[in-house]
Parts: sequence; C-alpha cells; structure tokens
Amino acid sequence: MVYCRKGNINPDCRIDLDLSTISPLNDGADMSVSPLELTSGYGSAPTAADAGTATSEPSVAGRQTGDAPRILLATTGHLPSTARLAMELHAAGARVSLISPRGHPGRVLTIFDRRMVYRAIAPLRSLEAAVSRVSPDLVIPCDERTVRDLHRLHRETADHDVRLLIQRSLGPADSFPVAASRAEFLDVARRQGVRLPPSMALPSADALDEWMARNAAPFVLKADGTWSGFGVRIITEAAAAKPAYAEMTRRASGRLALREMLLENNNFAIRSWLSAERPAMSVQGHIDGWPANIGVACWRGEVLAAICAESVSTLSATGPSTIARIIDNPEMVETARRVVKALGLSGLIGLDFMIEASTGYAYLIEMNPRCTPICPVPLGPGRDLAEALVAQLMKRAPRERPAKTERDILVFFPDTWQLDPSNQLMHTGYHDVPWEQPELVRILMRPELRERYWFTRVLRQAWWRLQGQQPPGP
Repeated sequence: MVYCRKGNINPDCRIDLDLSTISPLNDGADMSVSPLELTSGYGSAPTAADAGTATSEPSVAGRQTGDAPRILLATTGHLPSTARLAMELHAAGARVSLISPRGHPGRVLTIFDRRMVYRAIAPLRSLEAAVSRVSPDLVIPCDERTVRDLHRLHRETADHDVRLLIQRSLGPADSFPVAASRAEFLDVARRQGVRLPPSMALPSADALDEWMARNAAPFVLKADGTWSGFGVRIITEAAAAKPAYAEMTRRASGRLALREMLLENNNFAIRSWLSAERPAMSVQGHIDGWPANIGVACWRGEVLAAICAESVSTLSATGPSTIARIIDNPEMVETARRVVKALGLSGLIGLDFMIEASTGYAYLIEMNPRCTPICPVPLGPGRDLAEALVAQLMKRAPRERPAKTERDILVFFPDTWQLDPSNQLMHTGYHDVPWEQPELVRILMRPELRERYWFTRVLRQAWWRLQGQQPPGP
C-alpha cells in the first residue's frame, strides 16, 4: 500500500444469456422470456420466433419524456464499481442491463433487466447482440478494453443504428482515436490551454533518446490501452529508461495470458497474445506531488456533474486509490469542462491529475474514457453523476438526492478492508459498502481466485518459481 498524502423493473424478466453462441440475427427463440424483453429498437427486424410478440413500446428514438431509460453496462473486468454504478443508476430510475464475464461480482444483483455474457472469443458479436436485445438508450463502458471494443464495433458493424448508439454513448467518432491514445489526448488538452506536464509520443526507442536529450529524470513512461497503473513506469534514473521501454513494448506473453486465465479468471488476456499486441508508448514529465482525479458525467460536450478527489492511499505507486479525500478544486473542474467540450464527450469519464506539492496546481496527466470508482458515489446536487445522467436521458431536471455521506474521506470497498485493515482512516472515513445488497458484499469479501482454492494457490506458487522469484504475499 502506498500513502500519497495525509425503476421500474419486472424481476421475472431477468435472464442470463451467453451471447457468443447466439447469432445477433436470432433473438433466442428457444428462450423463455417475456414479449417486452424481445422487443428491439436496434439491428435486424424481429425473427419469425418474435412475430406477434412486439409491443407498442416506442423505439429509442421515439421514447417519450419521462420514460425509464435503458442503460447497458459493459465490462470485460471484475471491478466492484460496475455493480455500485448499476445500483445508483437503478435508484435514479433507469432500467439497467449488464454484459460482463461470468465471474463478475455484479451478476448476483437482482436489479438487472438482463445479464449477458461478454465472451473473450467473440467480443464484438457479444456486444452487438447485447445491443440488439436490450435496445439501450446508452452504453456505459467500465474498463478500457470495452472502450476499445466499442470503437472497433463502430468501425466494423454494418448496422447504422449501432454506430449511432455508440456515438451517442461516447461522443463523436473523431474523438475515439484521441480517447485511445494518451499522447493524442494530451495534444488536444494542450490546445485547450489546460495545465500539463511536458510530454511526447514515443514511436521508437530513438524518440526516447530525443526526449532524454532535453529532459532529465525523473519522468514517466506510459503504455496505451492499460489501466490501474499497470502500464505506467516512473523512471528515476536515465539508465533505466531503455530497458523499461523494451520491456513495456514487448509482445504480449502467452505464458502471462495463461496465468491470467487460470489465476485471475481473466480470459480476455488471451486476445492480446493472439493478436501480438504491442502498445503505443508515450513519455511524460514527472510532477512532484500527489495524485488526484475527477469523475465526470457529461452529455454532448457539456459537464452535467463532477466529483473531485485526491488520493490518500493507493494500491501501488502508480495504482488506483483505495482511500480518497473529496475536495473542491475549481481548476480540475474547469479542465474537465474544456476537455469534454473539445471532444464532445458523453457518458462517464475520469481525468487524472497530479497536484504539485510546491504550488497546489493541478496538472492533467491522462483521461480514463469510462466509469471510474468515484463515479457511482452520490454526493448531492452537482456531484450525483448517476442521477445527472439519468435525468438527461429522461429530459427532466436532476433530483436533489441526499448525499451518501458528509465526510470528506471515502474508503473504497473492499480493497482497504482486505489490503490495509489497520489503516487509521478506516475509523473516520465513509465506507462505500453496498449493505443493501448482502449477497454482493459476501461476493466482494471473498479472497482473490488465486488464493481461494488449494489448486490455485499451488499454481501461483509454481508460477513464481518458474520466474525464479519468491512468491509474494497474498
């Protein structure tokens, strides 16, 4: 642990679909679902199995003001924040569906209209079939891999309505390359006049030499398409830069993909290996200070609501917060407004900053083009992102729902409970525990898969010995 500084839903309609085994043109004639569930405003016309089951419910484009909006949450990961977001969107009046891997903790929730399987072997097919079945007003991605899949689906689908949905959910198509590239994003932000550290793209090791000729260590290497700090390396000595660059640009490892499948329940890692992915790289000046972030709900280039926080405790030197302090930071909010307007963004995003210790200035360092852990926490008017987004979709004014807490310290569950239970802030902060969903709490408190069973513990020990290293703690 690193310390950085001081609706309207019918539960009988829920089904669990494996969308990789069903053609997007077949709405599941062999499945027992209600007529309402089979109505689709996207994709192909209803199949023969659906004939006579259509209802008078309007399509997405024709829904009336005040209708409960349909929101599809999509994720290839297992983050608990996806489940928390589903709960808040449901409480705000949305009908929520989920497409995720089978092991996602949120699948135990009973609030979903539908729970569908996001398959690593057929990701675009899974997504397009989910859209066809749910007919959502909005798709919210909850990890970067899903964002990339949505961008790719927009390029490759023959369905015009699917392309429109993705643009309505994320922003205009010309913003997609910017959202996927750290270097391009900072170039756009720089043109908006926001405060940034020096940075540049690194298409080759020669470009790194060019950077080091003008910039002394420390600096930060970053790989596109990564998250949770795994693709970030702080370089404190120039001699370490080239080896780090070579390691970070190495082709995805099949052995690591196998480990992810067996020990982390992550089948999506195999895609990176099979496609021989090598991430695009960038370099950024290091800011002496502490990390902060802002979660933003936005619509067509306008910020609807935002929450600013600074990290108090993190999973690693470059990792996400486990404990955060809620703050007011006008510079971060203004930066968010400029970036969102410049890119015409919609949905939920996060922006990461470094707060410079000597000045208190907020330096923008990157964008997370998806829901971040702070986004689901309702903190009152102007800081209730789920309510702001649902209100926009329903074409009504946001309701003034009470804040979950008046405390400024937020303890993210379950990370701090499991990794740092002796932290003194455990006694003073607000714990974001979904007590109203006891089954979800139980699932989130289970040990990680790698420690849950005797055979996964044995496999983990063997993995580290194969690397010639001593196994770390749990």
